[in-house]
Amino acid sequence: MSLSFGAVVVTYFPTDGQLANLRTLAQSCPRLCVVDNTPEAGNWHGALAGPGITVLHNGNRGGIAGAFNCGIAELEAQRAELFFLLDQDSVLPPGYFDDMCKAAAIAGERDEGAAFLIGPLVYDTNLDALIPQFGLEGKRVYQFDLRKPFTEPLVRCAFMISSGSLISRAAWTQIGRFDERYVIDHVDTDYCMRALRGEVPLYLNPAVVLRHQIGDLQARSLFGWKIYVINYPAARRYYLTRNALDLSLAHVRAFPAILFINVYTLKQILPMLIFERDRLRKSLALMFGVLDGLLGRLGGIREARPRVGEYLSRNNG
Repeated sequence: MSLSFGAVVVTYFPTDGQLANLRTLAQSCPRLCVVDNTPEAGNWHGALAGPGITVLHNGNRGGIAGAFNCGIAELEAQRAELFFLLDQDSVLPPGYFDDMCKAAAIAGERDEGAAFLIGPLVYDTNLDALIPQFGLEGKRVYQFDLRKPFTEPLVRCAFMISSGSLISRAAWTQIGRFDERYVIDHVDTDYCMRALRGEVPLYLNPAVVLRHQIGDLQARSLFGWKIYVINYPAARRYYLTRNALDLSLAHVRAFPAILFINVYTLKQILPMLIFERDRLRKSLALMFGVLDGLLGRLGGIREARPRVGEYLSRNNG
């Protein structure tokens, strides 16, 4: 079964090297939709656009969620059946699209016209290791032992990051658009939770390994313990904290394991206070994130809390 596909790549102040990477990517992707989230449209838009490449300027409306929605709507209009989500710096392994489309064909054979999401194994280049992957049995979530080979071409999983994943047209129709109120962090977590609650399966394709840099981690030593510092700006700290808490409250009854997404927030507090710059601003971001997560106050920080948003977004360290 041959499935038509396209890819959405979200850009934000792309470098010349990343633009060159997009041209290379277009050689293996029949429908490439580049959604630029840079506030002002760049001169490169017209130079990149051409046969098989659509360039749209979103200007960061709705954050990365808005860019995904914009791009998928364009691919949907181009009659694609599979929608891939990629980053501007994504370097795909050989045969990536072929292997992911084969996985989609297997998922489609299980249920014609099936709704599904599929993600690859992800190798974090910062940690020099595969990121943990979690399986799902009913409401029970368990961690895969990635040292052991997988015996099935597709494995049900509980979560996947957006980078390198694909969404079937039927899943997009059933689940709906990405929630732009989350703006950036945990946009993919929300989509996965909505998929599972709508009985849309999430699959891991162990045949594909995507190298991906998650943040800009720096290793530090604290009392002999190796810890990682990511030094996110204050506004990102706000979104991470708020969105994780809001999602936990929304889905904890259906999937109690969702509470563990807050562990990342807790683990980062001590390294932030000891090693990062702009600690006062980031501490305030955490506090307002907790408050707004409990209150369900979502949206862009400048709209949700104009004065706080202006302060947190100014001169971030």
